[in-house]
Amino acid sequence: VHNAGGRLGAWFSDILLYLFGISAYWLVLFLLNAVRWGYGRLETASFVDRRSVVVAGVGFVLLICASAAIEHLRLHSLTTTPLPLAPGGMIGTLVGDLLLKGFGFVGSTLLLLVLGAIGFSLFTGLSWVRFMERLGAWIEDGYEWIVTTYRAWQDRRAGTVAVVEREEVVEVVKRR
Repeated sequence: VHNAGGRLGAWFSDILLYLFGISAYWLVLFLLNAVRWGYGRLETASFVDRRSVVVAGVGFVLLICASAAIEHLRLHSLTTTPLPLAPGGMIGTLVGDLLLKGFGFVGSTLLLLVLGAIGFSLFTGLSWVRFMERLGAWIEDGYEWIVTTYRAWQDRRAGTVAVVEREEVVEVVKRR
């Protein structure tokens, strides 16, 4: 109980680690997002948010459950850590074992990754299409920059070779 949160913080963190395992740290992102959302509501006069609190909450629950289940399925070697239960906590164990019986190891992992991506998208309001378009634009811009830089380097190199050849020709002409 010797921490910044005292006895209450120790109990709270123990309960969260028992329930969600390592995924309990998503709660920090949830609280930061709630603060950002609150400040966003202060700056705008409108009472209408693009995403409702319910949709963001459902996305967070989906994200934290999928994350905990993935930790249970994939991080089983971390059972020697001082976590109360397992890396995924009680929720991860329940969800992971349930999906493991129905979809197998690889199938449940793929399903949980998709559910985690959907939950993250609902929670943060991230549009995967816009994200991929921006990523593609960044890759295209990077490729164009590399090609332009390479062509400019080749042009400078050819210019240097031409200057040397021209000086050699001038020297020959001067000797004549």
